[in-house]
Amino acid sequence: MAQLWQNQKRLVQFACRWQETGRQKKGPIAMLDEIIRRYIASYNDRDIDAMLACVTDDVVFENISNAGQSMRLDGKPMMRQVAEVSGNAFSYRRQRLINLLTAGGKAAAEIEFEGRAAVDLPNGIKAGETVKVRGASFFEFRGPLLCRIADYS
Repeated sequence: MAQLWQNQKRLVQFACRWQETGRQKKGPIAMLDEIIRRYIASYNDRDIDAMLACVTDDVVFENISNAGQSMRLDGKPMMRQVAEVSGNAFSYRRQRLINLLTAGGKAAAEIEFEGRAAVDLPNGIKAGETVKVRGASFFEFRGPLLCRIADYS
């Protein structure tokens, strides 16, 4: 019974942290939030080395699209290769973090992507067209690094 009460108390404390505005997160949650923010900033800056510094060597990256196109990458080398190629597909690209919820070594984020295609893309978007998509990303951590990233759009 005491354990149940402790778990409920932790759950309430967690919920209160999310409801309070203007208050800084502390401890492990703040560290995990920061690695996600650093990963997104590196993506926006097209800094592949900085992006890869945020992930484990055996990272799993998945991109699942409502259009039916999905991709899974295993490990830093594959992630680097795709990041280099996909970075050239857009003359401008930016991810904006809308919401972020972190708990238990995992995180869920609502993210808005905007970009201008530099080339004709396989999904029918033509060079010069602007793409704006809102989606969700899910992150898993091993220690202070991301070990899984799943993007849904």
